[in-house]
Amino acid sequence: MKKSLFKIFFSSFIILIVVQCESPKKKYFSSGKIIYEISYPCLEKNEESLMFLLPKKMIMTFSKNQFKNEFIFPTKSSALGVLNSSFKKKTKLTFRLGNNKKYTEIDSTNVNLLLEDLPEYEKTQFVAKEILFLGKPAKKIKMKSLKNDSIYEITTLNDLKIKNVNWCTPFNKIKDVIVDYSVVQYGMEMHFKAISINNFSVEEDFLELDKDYKFNIIKDYLKEIKTMLSIFSCND
Repeated sequence: MKKSLFKIFFSSFIILIVVQCESPKKKYFSSGKIIYEISYPCLEKNEESLMFLLPKKMIMTFSKNQFKNEFIFPTKSSALGVLNSSFKKKTKLTFRLGNNKKYTEIDSTNVNLLLEDLPEYEKTQFVAKEILFLGKPAKKIKMKSLKNDSIYEITTLNDLKIKNVNWCTPFNKIKDVIVDYSVVQYGMEMHFKAISINNFSVEEDFLELDKDYKFNIIKDYLKEIKTMLSIFSCND
């Protein structure tokens, strides 16, 4: 009888150890949506700026190591987006201005043409700070600009994993999704901060592009984008 009780107790003890070892295992979001608020620190100082024409929100829809970023403009005739199969390192950049709808494609062979005009950052030696962001585990990381040695702080989400999520951005050395950061591109400073994060199933065709978008080679596409954004530049 004592041996039987000992066996039952021992078996229960082993099961308890296994459960305790497995329970802390981290669960990651696989699909859902993040909504970012966009601000323009430099333009906000200028009362005569055309900031009212710019998007104030960006929606990131993600699923199975793929994501789509949609910039929400004040007028429906304007659109800017990113369709990113990040695990394949293939991206489509899109924009619409009235009936002018264009897109270009980026992969590992031409991503340098996109990044050469953008600032470059690297991680500092500072230890990342563990925090909660919108109730979720996150990290504050200090980054250094290789252009002027300035230190910038970004926040990354710990429980959302998208392979190569930042591969074609200035933050390509960061593995996790960034939820609070600033970036300067073509003379315009933009600050992105996530205001909501939701986990739900996403339709399989969410990366499909409308057929009325016309393809542009990357050099022509970027030239047109730079021309449009130049009117918002804060550079003297």
